[in-house]
Amino acid sequence: MPSRFHLEYLDPPVALQKHILTLFHFTWDEPIIDERHPGAMSQFVLFPKGTGHIDFETRRDAISGSSHMISGFSSAVRYRMEGPWHAIGASLSPYGWAALTQSSAKNYRDRFVPAPELMGSAAEEFAAETNSQYLDGSLSGSDAARLVGDWIGSAIGDIQQAHEQLIAAVISWLGGSLNPDLDGLFSELRYSRRQSERLIERYFGFTPAKLARRHRAYRAAAFLSQPSLNSAAEAEIADAFYDQPHMVREIRHFCGHTPARLGGSGETLFQAMLRMKNFDRLQKGLPGS
Repeated sequence: MPSRFHLEYLDPPVALQKHILTLFHFTWDEPIIDERHPGAMSQFVLFPKGTGHIDFETRRDAISGSSHMISGFSSAVRYRMEGPWHAIGASLSPYGWAALTQSSAKNYRDRFVPAPELMGSAAEEFAAETNSQYLDGSLSGSDAARLVGDWIGSAIGDIQQAHEQLIAAVISWLGGSLNPDLDGLFSELRYSRRQSERLIERYFGFTPAKLARRHRAYRAAAFLSQPSLNSAAEAEIADAFYDQPHMVREIRHFCGHTPARLGGSGETLFQAMLRMKNFDRLQKGLPGS
């Protein structure tokens, strides 16, 4: 079955690999697009084409501006777009979100935020100019994505060194196991448990326990979306969940699809996102972390 959409990934500038997980150009040229978004990673994204809405548990956010940001969602959410829908942007690491916005990810989780709300008129001006050049054909999608990377590089600020070390420790902890141990994390951090929890929510958007649950679901989904599983992966998944119904509930909650749907015919957008370097790079650690 041919894909309904096109999703192109580009490597970020070498100097920004700690901040940007991947750059992307996405197109979906159907008149109505109804899907689910896992909100797994922070993003800065331009929308030269397409408007719609996204439904959170208690409210609906409009998708109508030229640029938006997300810091992460507590669960997969349904969205509906009037196409054609084109998006150009960057998936951000926790370093990237913090350095670009200088804002707590916790305060913006489960929101679809117009980028100027976080970064002022500079984001709006950049988005307007880049979208205009993309629409008139003077910029290709890949060139526009590279411009996004360059603009982020010009806009990022600093993070406290001690906080960078905490972010690196949490990333390493998440990548160490499908079901990482909370006590093991806190023993590695220089802060009290309560202060560590506050800082992790600030930079990652979620408590350590919720963060571990999300990461477990995404990694299990990534394993299960592969054509075949080796015995080591099967054993790791089996050990990470109480039983199969628990695994199915967690993957459906965070990823928006059941394991059977992820392995079936007709690729979902989330399956395509699983192949992005986002997940793999966070599991292996980031440069300089």
